[in-house]
Amino acid sequence: MTSRRPALTIRVHLTLVYAITFALALTVLTVAAYLLMSTLLTPGLAPGEAPSPTSAHTSLVVLTLIVLAAGVAVAAVLGWVVAGRMLSPIRRITATAREIATRDLRARVDLAGPRDEIKELADTFDGMLARLQRTFDAQRRFAANASHELLTPLTTGRAILEVAAANPAKCDVRVLTGQLLAVNRQSEQLVDALLELARAEHGVVTASRVDLALVVESALRETRCEDLAVEAAIEPAPVDGDPALLELLAVNVLRNAFRHNTPGGHVRVRVAREPDGPVVTVANTGPDVPAELLDELFEPFVRAAPRTRAGHGLGMAIILAVAQAHRGRVTATANPDGGLTVAVRFPSAQC
Repeated sequence: MTSRRPALTIRVHLTLVYAITFALALTVLTVAAYLLMSTLLTPGLAPGEAPSPTSAHTSLVVLTLIVLAAGVAVAAVLGWVVAGRMLSPIRRITATAREIATRDLRARVDLAGPRDEIKELADTFDGMLARLQRTFDAQRRFAANASHELLTPLTTGRAILEVAAANPAKCDVRVLTGQLLAVNRQSEQLVDALLELARAEHGVVTASRVDLALVVESALRETRCEDLAVEAAIEPAPVDGDPALLELLAVNVLRNAFRHNTPGGHVRVRVAREPDGPVVTVANTGPDVPAELLDELFEPFVRAAPRTRAGHGLGMAIILAVAQAHRGRVTATANPDGGLTVAVRFPSAQC
């Protein structure tokens, strides 16, 4: 079995390139200088006549070789130093990556200097780390919040059973059954919402031509609340997408608008075909939503209303996941008089 020779590092490669390039240039200049000096030292030679060797010629040859050797040595040293200086940002990026691997994602290269290829690489690396950190932080929050949400009905059911076990004579089976069924229903709704979110994040499986007008009208029939006034302006708006996911998006947008509303309030629904693509807009009356909370609303389990209100805080996350699966975008705007306006924009359907 033959042993492989160790590969040369980039710094050694750069040093060799610098040294060889400088040595070739120095050799050409030295030979040219030697020929010129030889001509000056032996004037009057006939064409093609070789100069006779003299002590001056010998000294010139020795001096030329010394200068050539010294130049190559200096070129190698300077090449090594310059290569090291040029590769120092790369070493810094490597050190940052190693620190991240052993600690956390908060480390950054933060390279200063002119906007060159190395600076662009470092900035791109920092941007990637920032996105990874946001993703991991969101996953940690999701895991913690999901655990809490799933644990809450289990804890409630256990407390109900412990109270019944402590006072079996005073336990009403009907009341106990109703309480446990309500807790179980809450758990089922949460699991269903988590499954819907996972399905939305999985992306489009089967795409077909879908009219958003029909999807929103169907979702309105499913979620409409009789206590709230609905103003609908719906026109045909075809998109290419997954009908089931688009139905899921419409249901969640409308459900949020009806659920987080005020008594006697209203909901405005608009489906239009705009120049840059179809758009679904749903605006409702309701409590004031702080501007700093708008971006966080799209994270799982984040609620604008207190936790005692209905819902698990997954609706906006499902809306965002479905929109991104269809290469669309979602915006949420707080209304001046309270409530929220959610707009979902889709790319135009392909002809």
